Amino acid sequence: MKTSPSLPQGPVKSKERDLAALQLAGHDQRLDAAVDALVEEWSSVIPALDQDVRAIAARIARIDDRLRSRTAHVLKTFELSDNEFRLLAGLLRSGAPYRCAPTDLAGRYVPVTSGGLTGLARKLEQRGLIRRAAHPIDQRSMLIELTDAGRDLALTTMAAFADVEQTLMEGLTQADLARGNSFLRKLLHSIEKALP
Repeated sequence: MKTSPSLPQGPVKSKERDLAALQLAGHDQRLDAAVDALVEEWSSVIPALDQDVRAIAARIARIDDRLRSRTAHVLKTFELSDNEFRLLAGLLRSGAPYRCAPTDLAGRYVPVTSGGLTGLARKLEQRGLIRRAAHPIDQRSMLIELTDAGRDLALTTMAAFADVEQTLMEGLTQADLARGNSFLRKLLHSIEKALP
């Protein structure tokens, strides 16, 4: 049996890496140029505009768009709406036995009213992901609890979210992540203080 001659892998892989680096640099430059152009356009309309503030806001908006797009894809894969996942995840995060009163879930874990939560719970119950349980103290009330299938789906979906986030941030070092987290913490505090 004839064997084909092996090709030298080193230079080929090196060229592929160089090409990938060039493409990435080109993308980064285009992305920065788009933000810079946006800031310049607004500065020409509003000369007193703080360009750094506008650039930060534009970059955060783009990051938010990308994260939402990727997480929406994960939710679609598991046939969940955002609020359905939030309900499952809220129950999971509440700890064993993964059971809460609807009033404890609405607002805290799921940004809906208690009436809106009822509709969400009904859909998830029909899929066998949650069930209603009698309240141990107040017989007039019901609790919502995760089934094993709901717990498994919440864990699998969150693992997929974590993979997406890890992939999107794999170009950052641990030091970058620490600095970014520190900056974003300060930014969030500043924004929260400025809100009425």
